[in-house]
Amino acid sequence: MQEPTHIMAGVVLGRIFRWRHYRGVSIPLTIILALLLHGIFDKLGLITYHPVATDFTDPFWLGYQVIMALGALVLLYMFWAEYKVAIIFSLLPDIDWIVLHTADAFHKEVIFYKTPLMHDALNYVLDNVIPFSYLSSLPDLRTSPWACVIEFAIFGLLVLVYRLLISRRRNIHF
Repeated sequence: MQEPTHIMAGVVLGRIFRWRHYRGVSIPLTIILALLLHGIFDKLGLITYHPVATDFTDPFWLGYQVIMALGALVLLYMFWAEYKVAIIFSLLPDIDWIVLHTADAFHKEVIFYKTPLMHDALNYVLDNVIPFSYLSSLPDLRTSPWACVIEFAIFGLLVLVYRLLISRRRNIHF
């Protein structure tokens, strides 16, 4: 999945676990579930447009990446102040790719970081939990441009859940 989807998932979790009087419980729950949700969404990433190789010559790929980057910046601007902990931990596993791709771009090798460690750990956990282990058997649509519709649908569902949480929880004070 792309960063805007991970950010919106963090925002939804941050909204769900926004318990002012129970911060000792809500923050650890938010952190654990944000990390697990990142792993689940990355497994669902098989059915979304997410080519493995970068292709700056493909106008669709380039436009899609620009839209995703701008969307991520807008979401960070909108939600950072209120949901920063949930957003940080929903994006944290992607540090794997930042380290590996940066090292690859500069033709360097990070001795202790040759594989995506956090993603491998999340995949190990999710592959050994029954309902999530079936996510690995999803079809691989990452190279199909039409698969971006699935990501937009998931993102739209997260926005809808967030809107429902806002309207539903106005008069509930935790």
